[in-house]
Amino acid sequence: MSPKLRSKLALSTETMNGLVFEQAPPVVASSPMRTDIACFVGFVAKRADADVPESIIQWWREQGWSPAGPRAADLDNLPVPIDAWDIFDQLFAWDRRPLDLSGQSCITYLGAAVRSFFAQGGRKCYVVRVGDPWRFNAPGTERLRRVQDLLPGFTASGSDPAIPASAQHPDEWRGIAHLFGLPDVSFVLLPDLCDAIPNEREPVVTAETAPPSGEEFVECAAAEVSPPANLPAREFSAPRCDEEGYRIWARALRSAGKFLSGLSGPPSRVLREIQLIASVPLPSRDSEAARDLMSFLLSENQALSGPLNQSGNGLASAFVQLVYPWVRTAGSQALPDQLESPDALLAGMLAANALSNGTFASAADFAVAEVYDTQPPLRRDELGLSERRGRTLVERVSLIGRQPDGFKLLSDVTTSTQEIYRNASVNRLISVITRSARLLGEDIVFENSGERVWRRLRDSLDTLLESLWRTGALRGERRADAFHVRCDRSTMSQNDLDNGRVVARVEFEASVPIDRITLMLSMDEGGQVSLVSGT
Repeated sequence: MSPKLRSKLALSTETMNGLVFEQAPPVVASSPMRTDIACFVGFVAKRADADVPESIIQWWREQGWSPAGPRAADLDNLPVPIDAWDIFDQLFAWDRRPLDLSGQSCITYLGAAVRSFFAQGGRKCYVVRVGDPWRFNAPGTERLRRVQDLLPGFTASGSDPAIPASAQHPDEWRGIAHLFGLPDVSFVLLPDLCDAIPNEREPVVTAETAPPSGEEFVECAAAEVSPPANLPAREFSAPRCDEEGYRIWARALRSAGKFLSGLSGPPSRVLREIQLIASVPLPSRDSEAARDLMSFLLSENQALSGPLNQSGNGLASAFVQLVYPWVRTAGSQALPDQLESPDALLAGMLAANALSNGTFASAADFAVAEVYDTQPPLRRDELGLSERRGRTLVERVSLIGRQPDGFKLLSDVTTSTQEIYRNASVNRLISVITRSARLLGEDIVFENSGERVWRRLRDSLDTLLESLWRTGALRGERRADAFHVRCDRSTMSQNDLDNGRVVARVEFEASVPIDRITLMLSMDEGGQVSLVSGT
């Protein structure tokens, strides 16, 4: 059953005297233990004739947003829960982005992303509209200014930008800062970021690949979207990056990654459980990046050579997952070059993988629905392992490519410089453990630190890890081989005891063949759980 049909069946419909009343279903709060929910932050206009359903307004009130006035009416900088494509389509003018001053329009990158998320098997997301989309051929300076709507406080130069946001002040949240109020989110995406980079629009290269003809079986979750009959976007080229553009792109992702990891401010108990998924921009033709993207990102651009927690341009981190190349899909025909960024496809696959196999399982070899072409084509040397680990594209970037039985996800990796955290499923497993520890901490926040609390926390973590072991997330013939939990005086200093801080040491063997992982989880007097060491 498609999301379109499912959403219509979910409506409560009553007919009386020829009138039909349709009431949107209530928004149900998600379990904080879900690991399949994405948040899209980007640019799209609200449909002029769309009223915000009372169920969404009620959800805002229950979650503490309590919006009023034009901000609520325009869906401006407010998270909107979306569990079916139809709901997004009814509220947002995703198919009305101006191309130029002549009145021509195309679909938005945010709209294409949300559609692809559901088409790949995603079941729920949030959309944070930070403004109307700019004209596609708008000047680069205008586009660059809009990055601040996604990442408040961002600057293209100077010292590392920090996002000025606090978890204690919801009224000040803008853009990505809304993640403070969405504890069930596991992935965050910025679908418009590549398009916001200020480089020159290149002429169109008319090498067109037609979508496959005939009927094709796709999962019932695929969103049904008919592209407009008139496709003026084909006269425009997809956004591409030169060397300076890649620097700005890496700087923006570095700002977002440091925000999530707590490196640019007080660490958040929620944000460290969220993965930033971003597309690598298309390189300008005949550029160094076009000739050898991995060498460029390692040496010239240094985006993948330096870790997030050090100075420089590096964005490498277990919190950051890049995906490449760009794709042509059934829904991208009304985009420039008929190409869409692949970040939402990866998020949808990870969501579907979490629901079917568990988030701790690698999504590599997952079939990609609706893709019929990728640009640029991947080279053989980009797909093989190098003698120096972490030096080829497939080891540091999640790649989508053609296999004999169709297009698949070829790698499911983070950008981390540490091999132990490079497998993205390991970082997702760590997020499950820290999220569970946070919820356990909330249950005992008002109890005095002592032997009884330590034993309760230790037993709860032990039960969690045993369940992960039994489902295959951890390896070992016996549970003693798979994991070990300690929470006693040996894990805490006198300073920890004096300040009511509880520290638990968790060691486990992930099912992937890597070294044993040790986490130190700290819970302070306010109930906030943080990762003392690990990723």
